[in-house]
Amino acid sequence: MKKALAIICFSFLVLSVYSQSNSQKNTQNSVTAFRNASIYFEDKDYGKALRYAEDAITLKKEQINYEIKTVEKSLSSKEVKKAGDRIDDVLAVLEERGEIDCISIINHYVKKNGQAFFNESISQLLNYLRQQEEYPEAQKLIGDIYRIEGEYDFAEEYYRKALANQSVLDIPDERYEILYLLAEISRLKGDNEKYEIRLLNIIGNTQNDKNKVLVRAMKNTVAADKKENVNKIFNLYRTYDYYSLNAYSQLADYYYKLNELQKAFDYSALAMLNGFTRICSLMEKRDSEYTFYDLAEFFDKVPEYSDILEWGKLNHIWKNFNVFSDICADLGYKKFSMEMLEILAFHSPEKYWQQEAVIKLDTLDGISKPIEKQD
Repeated sequence: MKKALAIICFSFLVLSVYSQSNSQKNTQNSVTAFRNASIYFEDKDYGKALRYAEDAITLKKEQINYEIKTVEKSLSSKEVKKAGDRIDDVLAVLEERGEIDCISIINHYVKKNGQAFFNESISQLLNYLRQQEEYPEAQKLIGDIYRIEGEYDFAEEYYRKALANQSVLDIPDERYEILYLLAEISRLKGDNEKYEIRLLNIIGNTQNDKNKVLVRAMKNTVAADKKENVNKIFNLYRTYDYYSLNAYSQLADYYYKLNELQKAFDYSALAMLNGFTRICSLMEKRDSEYTFYDLAEFFDKVPEYSDILEWGKLNHIWKNFNVFSDICADLGYKKFSMEMLEILAFHSPEKYWQQEAVIKLDTLDGISKPIEKQD
């Protein structure tokens, strides 16, 4: 009898462990499939990457559908309904009933997000669960594959799907990457109107309205025929809209090519100032004694931080300074442009743009001999 009871208990224990891990196995399957897709994508094996990404989407749907049905079934019993809506109260009844699968699922999401995220409400947890079946990361990866393969319509379709499901992104800020990719698809397709609109949408109407005041003040400073206006700009103004930095830069280039100089000035100023603000903030955090007062000194200090210098290259920060000086010259702000170019010619931290400044300065100033960057 004792032996039979032990066998029954052992069997129940095995079943419990299996039940508790069932949904987690499904989760692991979808996560593993996506991880494999990412690895094959990095290896440029796009056929396998596509297959695994599609598998990840399918497995995620199956997993969530299984979890929804399991929770809904357990919550439909009279005993559980009587417990009310509080998660802890519901869990207590589920434990009495031996609803192992349902308990495992609830605990998984409570551990992931915390009870406060659901306002300690089981119905809110269930509603949250109903929204989780999409896999935007995998959809984005499929879009990346189609973009590389030149299938821009399919790429756009999957990027739009990923964006529509942005609420379930594990990293919410990844939506900005998707927005930039959609803008890039418009550029690649030659749809300039949609390219412009998508870049403007990254910034948003609210931020664009805020920027008008800042840009107007910057333009007044640039237009003033006074010395040291360059340093004045960077001592007076800051902006922290970092996610839109590359949108500002791309819009500046876009409008400059169209010879829409006033718009080019606005977005170039914002691109330059955002990059400067970001780097200045990082340098002040790393060196408590550092405070900005002079642009030339700022440029000379940047190479002390190799990662900041590289970030500036990748995000076209050093280019933005040169472009802004070009636009200022074209708008007739020659004094400001000359002052900026003189600083860039001697102190720009990226050699290419330092040399570019030398050439532009030579053109504006009639200098016959080359200027070499000082050590």
